[in-house]
Amino acid sequence: MKRYFNKRKGFTLVEVLVALLIVAVTLGAGLRALNQATDLSGSLDKRMIARWIAEDHIALMRAQRIQVNEGRNEGRITQAGMQWVWTESIEKQPRSPFQKITVTVREDQADTHSLAHLSVFILLSPP
Repeated sequence: MKRYFNKRKGFTLVEVLVALLIVAVTLGAGLRALNQATDLSGSLDKRMIARWIAEDHIALMRAQRIQVNEGRNEGRITQAGMQWVWTESIEKQPRSPFQKITVTVREDQADTHSLAHLSVFILLSPP
């Protein structure tokens, strides 16, 4: 006596389509995340260079022991093949022997959004 079993071999068409849909959605989300990470890395590079420019400007002032007057100064510098604009703001602190120096760096003259903002306090030399 022979018995015939209805053995199932393989997947149904619906199961395959559901699996393909899951893979497609996952790959789409992964590619979108990769694209956003790539865009973000360019922005981080600019912010890092702007931070270096601000730190270099403060280090130069400290090294040269420049006695600066209160107010605002602005300058241009080329770094990493790009033009940058730095702005320094100097304030004497009331009843204190310190000056506050704030340096902001932006990509160009028309840009109002600063990529780096660094504030330090420098001890004024005695008269």
